[in-house]
Parts: sequence; structure tokens; C-alpha cells
Amino acid sequence: MTAEAKHSAEHDWEQVALHTANDRFKARYATYIRWALGISFTWYVLVFLFSPDVEITPYRLQEETVEVLDIPDAIDIPPPPQELPRPQVPIEAAPDAEVEEEIELADTLPEDFDTYIPPPTGGGGNDFVAFDTKPEIVNYAPPAYPEFAREAGLEGMVVVNVLVGTDGRVMEAIIIQPQHKILNQEALKAARKCLFTPGKQRNVPVPVWVQLPYNFTLF
Repeated sequence: MTAEAKHSAEHDWEQVALHTANDRFKARYATYIRWALGISFTWYVLVFLFSPDVEITPYRLQEETVEVLDIPDAIDIPPPPQELPRPQVPIEAAPDAEVEEEIELADTLPEDFDTYIPPPTGGGGNDFVAFDTKPEIVNYAPPAYPEFAREAGLEGMVVVNVLVGTDGRVMEAIIIQPQHKILNQEALKAARKCLFTPGKQRNVPVPVWVQLPYNFTLF
């Protein structure tokens, strides 16, 4: 037998064997289905019989007891808070009343600080107010001497008219004797910071114009 004949015979035998196995499987197909169904049914029955029972417990509130409050029929309402008395408005002293004040006057005035004289025309164009007690300076604010003004040789006296209010503070400041613009500005700044005892007319505080001289000297 040649090699080709031998190979052909082996191929035919394989085809016959495969055909025979396929036929055997088809012949037993119904048996396989029955065995599979029987095993599945047996498995489900065993699971149903031997599985533990599931107990479902109902939900319960954490607070099982309810406390009942006894509310009285009448409730005591506290009285409203009492209103505090309003602060009394200060009343100016009568013209004939005596007012005693102890105020320490400024002791840091420069040596060349002239006594200020109330201008007869009321300062910056305002009406003159009569007084019998002139203001006294309590807090003197010296002016700053800018370094630029020193280097430029700017000096001189600047006179400022200030209106002293009834509380002793400067209400208005006007230059009546000017010098250079820089010196004028520093004099106004210093004048507005000064504090006085108020001028009075028959012991009643009144606004009064006074003069503040500021002398800028290089030496």
C-alpha cells in the first residue's frame, strides 16, 4: 500500500468514527436532558428544605414611652422691664449764677508768645460778641517748621485769628498776617489743634475771636 492510499484510508476512518460519535450523542440527547432536569429539581428541593427561615421583625420606635407634660391653666407672665430714666440735658448757667472751674493752663508756651487780643471787628468778618472773661489757652500746639522752608530761608510771623467755641475748641481759623504759603499752612494746622477755656459773658460761655501769633525764626 502506497503512502497516499494509507493517508486516504486514515482520513476515511476518522470520518466514520466522528460520524459514529455524533450519532451516539444524538441518540442519548433525551437521556441527558432528563438527567439535567432531575439534578436541577433535586438541587432546588434540597435548598428549599434545608435553607434557614427568615424572620422579619417589625420596626419599633426608639422612644417607646411618651411623657405627658402637665401644663397649668394660668401662666405667669413676668412684668415688662422698667424703663431707665433719660439722661438729663445739661442746662446752661443763668447769667447771674456763679460757675467755678479749675483748669490747668498750658505751661509750654514759647517765650515770644504774645498775649492774644480779641479783634474789635470780630475776626474774620463775623459780628463781634461781647464778653467779660477772655479765653485762656489750655493746650498750645506749636507749628512745624518744614525743612524746605528752613533751607529756603523762609521766616517771619504769621498771625491767625481763631474763633473759640463755647467748648473751648477752635471753630474757625483765618490768617490776618500772612507770610509764605508754606508757613501759613503750618500756622493754620497748629492753630486748629489749640484748646482754650471758653470766653464768658456774665459766666455764660460765648464764642470769642482771639489772635494767635506764630513766629518762624531760623536762629
